Formats: sequence, C-alpha cells, structure tokens
Amino acid sequence: MINSILNELRTPVFLVNKNNDIVYINSIGEEFFGHSANLIIGSSLYDLIPEDSPVSILLKRVRKSKQGLTEESLDFSNINFPNRKVRAHIVPLSFDSNQIIFQLSELTVSEMFQSQRINSKISKSFSSMVDMLMHELKNPLAGIKGASQLIESDLNSDKNVKDLTSLINIESDRIVSLLNRMEQINNNDVIKDQEFLNVHEILNHCKRVAQNSFGSNIKYIVSFDPSLPHIYANKDLLIQIFLNLLKNACEAASNTDKIKIKTSFNSDKKISFSHEEVPTSLPLQIEIIDYGSGITKSLLPNIFDPFISSKKEGKGLGLSIVASGLNDMGAVIDVMSSPGLTNFIINFPLKKNK
Repeated sequence: MINSILNELRTPVFLVNKNNDIVYINSIGEEFFGHSANLIIGSSLYDLIPEDSPVSILLKRVRKSKQGLTEESLDFSNINFPNRKVRAHIVPLSFDSNQIIFQLSELTVSEMFQSQRINSKISKSFSSMVDMLMHELKNPLAGIKGASQLIESDLNSDKNVKDLTSLINIESDRIVSLLNRMEQINNNDVIKDQEFLNVHEILNHCKRVAQNSFGSNIKYIVSFDPSLPHIYANKDLLIQIFLNLLKNACEAASNTDKIKIKTSFNSDKKISFSHEEVPTSLPLQIEIIDYGSGITKSLLPNIFDPFISSKKEGKGLGLSIVASGLNDMGAVIDVMSSPGLTNFIINFPLKKNK
C-alpha cells in the first residue's frame, strides 16, 4: 500500500532500513540515480553516495532523534552526478522508526547559484567598506610616516629611536601596501600580475604555513588530482585566500583535529552570471573541508557578508575578502555545512596557457 502511494509522488523517493540498505525506490528515484530499481534495491545507500557525504550525518541525526528534518540545500553528489544539490526531507516511518524515507527535489539552476548572486551583492557592500578604509586610514598613515621621518632626522645619534622610527616606517609601508591591494580588489578592473599557477604547489605552501603556525595540531588529508591544469590567478591573493580558509577550518576542527584539502576537475560546474549572461564553465575545483561543528543555519546564507562571523572575537572580514578576491579573478566560492562537516568549494575557469 505504502509503495503504491510513494510511487505516485513526482519527486525521487526511496526507503532505507536500519542497515542503510535501500528497500524501496520509486520510478522518479530510478531516473534520479540513473539506475533501475532492480540494481538499486538491496544495495547500500553508500553504494550511491560517498560515506563521508553530509547525507550520512543527517541520517544519523534522524535515527537518533526519531524526528524528521528538512535540508534546503544538501549535497547529494556521486561519481555520475558531481556537485548535485537537492532539497531533502528525511523522515522516519511512524510505524517503524528504523526505516527512513528520503524525499528529494533537485534545486533549479537559479536556486543552485543563489550564493553567486549573494556574492555579487557582497562585493558591492565590501566595496563601500574599502572606500571608507582608504579615506580613514591612508591619510593618517601618511602623517605618521612623515612625523617618524622628521624624528629620525633630528635624532641621528640615538640608535634606539632610529630603530623604532624605522619600524614605524616599515609597518606603515606594509599597511599601505595591503590597502592598495584592497583598493585594487575594490575596482572592477582585472587584477594585475595574474599568471598560470600550479595550485598544488600553492596549497602545499599554505599547508606548510598552517602546520608551522595556527594549525600545528591538525592532521591534513590531501587528495589532489595530478592532472589538474594550471590556474590563472594572482599568486599572493591566492595564498591569502587559502590561508584564510585553512585558518577558519583549523579553528572549526579543534574537536576532530582533521582537515581535508581536495582538488578535482568538475566539468558540470557552470554559472550564468557573467556580463554576457552566457553560461561559463568553472571546472577547476578546490575544496577545504573540516569536520567540526558546522556553520549555523542562520549565518550560512550571509557567511560571505562583511562583519558576519560565527567566532566570538571574529570581525567578519576574512570571508568577505575571500569572496571579493575570487570574484575579481573570475572564480566563485560556495559553502555547504551541517554538523560534522563544512566544505568550502572554489571553482576557477579553465584558461589556455598560450
């Protein structure tokens, strides 16, 4: 009786038992997975999706609480359908809570790339913040540096004072350099000094920095696609972006002490938010994955906004800089998060090295 009812639903539906074996799937579900019911029924759910998928975490939560839940944007990727997102209802049967029903609906293209629209809006608000920083910080810095140079010329014989004024000059120059880079990001011009880079060399460098500083207690799992083409990007900005994401991941992974860095070629990743509104392929994919507590649902839609942070002492600028910098290099960033797994996914376009 229940099978005939479920088969009438026009969305993919399947049922798993206490061992996570699939015991029923409707005809739309067969189309969703690209296999017939004869092949699917009796197989494990993890024959269709990776065992470390966020689906596994949600399934455990439903079994433990014996209550259903709805996830608006759940990664349901597998080998045949990479980077697939769905809206999922996961509910235990009322008469047998060991059996769990999955009802899925694939997100539309506009829903899948809603985060990219958000990032575009973020870029504008971030630009306003940078303008304010330029005005408020550059002029005072010029005054500080000028004053230190005057002090240094009047006190040539005092080595300690000269050392201190020299330090003021160096640090002032460093801040100006940082602000200039932010100002460049703020302009809608193409970032200068881009080159073809081996992203694995950049990631290994950032991993070494993390291992020798903020992430010395973390185990790093590396899964690189050695055939991945070079990425066209600004080296310094790319290092800044990866270090920012790794630092966040290290802080989130304090309970598990484990982070995964992954690269892959994802030919299905496309966006249609270029100036010409023509779908653009972004197949060069980098993922930074931590297995911490996750980002709360209330923060997730706005996580790339300036001044939004889940950290107690956080200022909410790091991910804004990440999103804005990637946007200006022609790349996009997305995030999927649930308790036990957070995945930041960066996608770059494939450009030919002439």
